[in-house]
This record gives sequence, structure tokens and C-alpha cells, in this order.
Amino acid sequence: MKTYKSLVFFVIISFLISCNKENLLDQIVDFNDMPGKHINEMEIDNNNVFYYVTSERDTSVEVPLYSSSIPSKSYLSKRETETSDFEILDDDFIFVDEMLFDKNNNLWARNAKTIYLKEGDIYREIVDLPDDSGLFQFMTVDNENNIWAGGFTALYKIDSNLNVEKFTDENSPLNSPVTNIHVDKDNNIWLALWNNQGVLKIEKDKWINYNSENSNITSQNIWCLVTDKDNNLWIGTGHDNQQISLMRFDGEKWETINPRDNNNKIITGTVRKLFADENKIYVVSEKVENMAFSSNVLLTFDGTNWNKINEVPEDDGIADLNIDNFRQKVWIRTLNKGIFELPK
Repeated sequence: MKTYKSLVFFVIISFLISCNKENLLDQIVDFNDMPGKHINEMEIDNNNVFYYVTSERDTSVEVPLYSSSIPSKSYLSKRETETSDFEILDDDFIFVDEMLFDKNNNLWARNAKTIYLKEGDIYREIVDLPDDSGLFQFMTVDNENNIWAGGFTALYKIDSNLNVEKFTDENSPLNSPVTNIHVDKDNNIWLALWNNQGVLKIEKDKWINYNSENSNITSQNIWCLVTDKDNNLWIGTGHDNQQISLMRFDGEKWETINPRDNNNKIITGTVRKLFADENKIYVVSEKVENMAFSSNVLLTFDGTNWNKINEVPEDDGIADLNIDNFRQKVWIRTLNKGIFELPK
């Protein structure tokens, strides 16, 4: 199985989200001992320890001249603080797109085909998709410590006893691939549906679909979801109509919200990522030119005021945000220009 994952990695390595450590900002102190050259993933566990998946080209593997693949080697490492030494946990780590820690601080990881649970030095395959069964695009943990995973495949729920429940159009109201997932403070599961199908709310055993035919939600595709401090749902959209890129749902009505900069100027684009802490939401708005990434901006909204984060370069994509409540910081991982540290 590991050989297959390596082959997949070779093919799509050029599309990975990664950061060259030579470009890291001064806010991230002493990355010189980081294993590998690219940061592919960063998470913070329940004990406030940093975990990284990093990679570099594997020069020990000979590649034929006619091959377009690039062999790569991945590492799993951790550090207690942002300035402490890296501790390498695995110098031959599986290829993954995403990591998370559950309520019991167990490490979960996924790539497009497999959900893993780290058990000591073993990566246990909990769900492994057949070649013709689509792709995973997201993974999250709910308030009851269930893992949810899906994408362009079925929706999977994994409980604390590792029982797997699979939801399809045959046994649930799920009739579309899912682009994003969010768990609100009441443990409702929100799913962003592909192909202009709106959002689906799972409230215990009740499934509710909000779409443009039964509500005022946009008919565009929805890319991301989050809930704010008042448990209002926010959705990111805008690919077809950039004048409607952000909407808010209070449980009764959908409202279009215009992202703005510090001068109250409307920011147009596609809202690709949304995050939230106890005080504000973080909005990543992206622009495309000639069918390719052009720029993005990071905005915050506290319920009254908008603020544009100028410290993050607009000419590089934002891969992820980590809200660090322990250190009262936000860690912003960009695609090519490193990790930015901002106060909350």
C-alpha cells in the first residue's frame, strides 16, 4: 500500500501545497533544522505541540530520463514551541493531504484515498477507497469525537470504536459530492454540496437541505463553511458571480455580506477559505486571471469592523490557518512564502 501512495505522490507532487523553508519569515524562528525543504501540513495537538509534515526530493531514487515523476520523501516531526528543535517522529512518513487530532489527542491523517489513524509507530488504514470510488477532500472531528470524511465520494462517519458508517444517495438525502464540512458548537454537521446544490445540515438524525429553490441561498457552488461566535453559518462562494462571494445564515434567512478592506472598499473575488475564533471570522478571498491564480487577500470581521491583513503577501495563495488559542496567535501557511505569525 505504501508503494502505491508513493506513486501517487510522484505524479501530483507539482500540485502540492508546500512552503520553502528558505523563504520563511523572521517571525518563525530557527527553521534551519527542519527535516525536508517543504512544509506540506501543520497542526497543533491538544497539548499545544506543533506537528509538521515536510518533504523533499528523494535523491536516492533513480528516475528514468523519460519519466515526469519526482520521487519525494516525507517526514513527520514535532516541536514543543515555535523556537524549539524539531523531533523527527517518522523519516519515511506516508503521503497525506491533511492531519487532525481528535478529542483524545489521537493523530488522524488522510490523502485522497485513505483515512489513517496513528497507533504508536503504525498507521492503521481505517477507510481505503477503491480506485473507482472517488476522492477524499476533507476530514474533521465533531464534538462527540466522531471523524467525518468525504469529498467526491461517499460521506463517512467513524466513531470512537472505529465503526464506520457510510452515507450515499441510497441510504441518506446526500445526492451530491461534498466540497467542505463544518461542525458548529451545537454539533450540527454542515456540508457544502457540489454542483450548485446548496448546503446540507445534519441535526442529529434530521437532514435539511438549503438550496436556491427553497431558500435565498446562492445558486453558485459553495467552497467553504464556518460558524461565528453567535453560531451564524457563513458560506464562501463567488466563482460565477464575484459580487456575491460571502453569505450569512442566522437560521431563518440568508444574507449577502460584502467583504471589505480597512477603507470600507468592497473586496470582490471568490471566497475559498473561512475560519473563525471566539471573536471574529477570517476570510480568504481569491482572484483568478486567465484561468489561473492571480492574488488573494486575508480579511477579518468582528461583527462590526472589517480589517485587511496586509502582512500576508497577495501574490501567494493561503494554504491554511491555525488558530492558536494557547499562544493567542494565528499561524498562516502560504503556498510558497512560508508561515506568517499574527496576533489574535
